[in-house]
Amino acid sequence: MPSYKLFGSAIALASYVIAQGEVSSKVVCDAQTKICYSSYSNAASGLTFGVALPKTVTDPYDAIIKITAPINHTWTGFAWGGQMVWNPLTVAWPNGNSGVASARFAYSISLPQGYDGAEHFLLKGTTKNSTHWTVNALCKGCTGWQDVDENRYVLNATGTTQFAWAFGTSAVENPARNDSAFNVHADVGHWTHDLNAARIDNFDQLVKSNLLLTTPTASATVVPPANTVTSSVRSTGTTNAGAAIPASCAGAGNPSYPGTLASGWKATKVAGGLTLPRSIKFDDKGNMLVVQAGKGISYHVVGTDGCITSTKMLVSLNSLNHGIALSADGKTLYASSMTQAFSWPYDSAAATVGTRSTVITGMVNGGSHLTRTLEIAPSAPNLLVVSHGSNANIDSATSNPSTGRAIIKVFDLSKLPSGGYNYASGGYTAGYGQRNEVGICWDVNNQLWGVENSGDQFTRNGKDVHNNNPGEKIHFMGDVTKPNNNWYGYPTCFTVWQPSDFTDKQFKVGDWFVQTPSTSMNDDTCEQKATKPALTLFPHSAPIDCKFNADNSKMFITFHGSWNRSPTTGFKLVAVDFKKGANGTVVPVEPLTSNSAAKDIFANPDVTKCAGNGPSASSGCFRPAGLAFDKSGRLYMTSDVSNGELWVLGQA
Repeated sequence: MPSYKLFGSAIALASYVIAQGEVSSKVVCDAQTKICYSSYSNAASGLTFGVALPKTVTDPYDAIIKITAPINHTWTGFAWGGQMVWNPLTVAWPNGNSGVASARFAYSISLPQGYDGAEHFLLKGTTKNSTHWTVNALCKGCTGWQDVDENRYVLNATGTTQFAWAFGTSAVENPARNDSAFNVHADVGHWTHDLNAARIDNFDQLVKSNLLLTTPTASATVVPPANTVTSSVRSTGTTNAGAAIPASCAGAGNPSYPGTLASGWKATKVAGGLTLPRSIKFDDKGNMLVVQAGKGISYHVVGTDGCITSTKMLVSLNSLNHGIALSADGKTLYASSMTQAFSWPYDSAAATVGTRSTVITGMVNGGSHLTRTLEIAPSAPNLLVVSHGSNANIDSATSNPSTGRAIIKVFDLSKLPSGGYNYASGGYTAGYGQRNEVGICWDVNNQLWGVENSGDQFTRNGKDVHNNNPGEKIHFMGDVTKPNNNWYGYPTCFTVWQPSDFTDKQFKVGDWFVQTPSTSMNDDTCEQKATKPALTLFPHSAPIDCKFNADNSKMFITFHGSWNRSPTTGFKLVAVDFKKGANGTVVPVEPLTSNSAAKDIFANPDVTKCAGNGPSASSGCFRPAGLAFDKSGRLYMTSDVSNGELWVLGQA
């Protein structure tokens, strides 16, 4: 049964914990509207936020939010729960001489989606001049919400709470629309706000006397490119030829973004209009299951030609954001939220699920990395493998695997305790010290591999090396039927990608380095104690899925794309060549010292136009996320930008 809680403190913008601090707000009354706000101003950003509440507050209750920003701030966000994810967001921007207030909700670290649990009504005082713009709005639905664990949270209107802000400086894609895309923030902050001081007399009368009537205008029609992409880059060698790739798929619509393909490859869009599509699984009947972050799991019947013939929502659960797995017999479905993993009895023919059960609890609520990847071990169908990232760029505590972060763990489903395993204390380790191993996959020998998102904003002895270091990684974890207590380096040991950036020592690609060497922890310590990656990949590419083809001659990897590099990088599907090594093992063709192992398969034509989240991505770039091969050898890929898409790829 969902519980009910008062919300008094939170995690600011998903990346760091904030403590209850000294109240930073004060009462300010507006002469035009006669509304008195509990108001906070931030001198560094030039932002001011005012909140007004009814004198009598019983959940659900309305609120007035007033945002004033410098003219060079193209958008400003206000987080009602003090964090980016899992609370309502009021995102505002100027539109002509007026403004727009958009209700958003982020279920993961991605562009916040439209939120139908709240709505805004503009009030007088919404305006723009030569130096600042202001949006003043009534919000219905902003003061209470359902959290990731399905509990009801409501702001404590008679006390203090934590709020958070963010702003951007890149243009909003279509400022006339409240569903417009916008780019990643330029800065963020948080403060402690006195809500008791925000309660005012005559709230309803003041709203009525100040209400403005506005209607968002429609966006201009965009003519997209053709349904099928067949342009050429360069040869990447042969791979397993699967079934033919369809020339087009009825009802899929045209691609939102152009793409460039390796020689001999073909890509066709098979579906659009999805909500942040992430991981993919095919069931025993060949139906495709797709996690749509913040929505649930969709079920797609795939025809013999590779196109989708019908679609339905299989599981509607907005806490699901990435992970999905199926039991070996196809009768149990698994999926993950940020904090839990669940199971359902599954009937692939009827496209139905039974009653949900909890398999794992206790995964971290918040932090920088919110997705939990799931896999069932092919050689041991009773084993569920779960990858959990760190909760910050450098999460120092994860040098101890007992934290249950930056780690891959294995859980025996045949011994599932009542209520499920606790992630940190249950199961056993399949490797730790992996900063964010979002993509995990199996080779032909049922050995586990993974791709790691490495660190951001790096220095070496104070010198900035972050643009081209550290490298992302391909890791080999091996046999998950027995514990693997190897340490893979994080949070102290990282791999060199561009040796010329380091001036204090000569390095090769793939060498270990630490940011600030000391007598107790230095590059040599890493060599002695850490397990090296199999390969290093381009920094900030953000690999988030991997799949081997049938003969294991290639590992396909989605590069989700950078936010911490100029120019941007990633936003493409790549392939890394593998070969059979000693005793039939699978190993990369190129050595650890290579920085050319990943070959482009499907890429955006101009990656400099791409950005982590926002109009550049939404109007100019697709963003690869999940991968899966069907039984015919066709490779399916999700793109999780605002108009989420499904693609099928293969060699023509």
